[in-house]
Amino acid sequence: MKLMSLPCYCGTVRQVARAITVVYENMLALTGLHATQFTALQLLDSAPNLTTTELAEALGIDQTTATRTLALIKKAGLASDTVGDDRRQRHWALSAEGQALLTKLKPRWEAAQDALEKRLGPEQAMALKEASFLAASRLSSS
Repeated sequence: MKLMSLPCYCGTVRQVARAITVVYENMLALTGLHATQFTALQLLDSAPNLTTTELAEALGIDQTTATRTLALIKKAGLASDTVGDDRRQRHWALSAEGQALLTKLKPRWEAAQDALEKRLGPEQAMALKEASFLAASRLSSS
């Protein structure tokens, strides 16, 4: 059966999220990382010393998912955490291994970006990204 247009926003957005995730998961094949983990590494690279809560908020995920994702990244030796002012608070930073892996995977990530732009067209890809961020921003603040 072919992909169908669904009657609700939720189902349709999940269709596109799954389709995009497949592109990035294929890019990460054989690296041991999932797209969610790679995105977290990118965020830690651009905004070091985030707390688990700040990372969750920036990614638009719940605290439990952020904790689980960061635990996997830490276990792989790609990031480390330090205790904050409150003993329950953790601040995260990339390890040297995490930084090296990001550098190594950058060409693959760029290839995934290019593949999406090629399939959607550069204008449509950017419009999708902008509309998605706008929707996430407005919906997460309610």
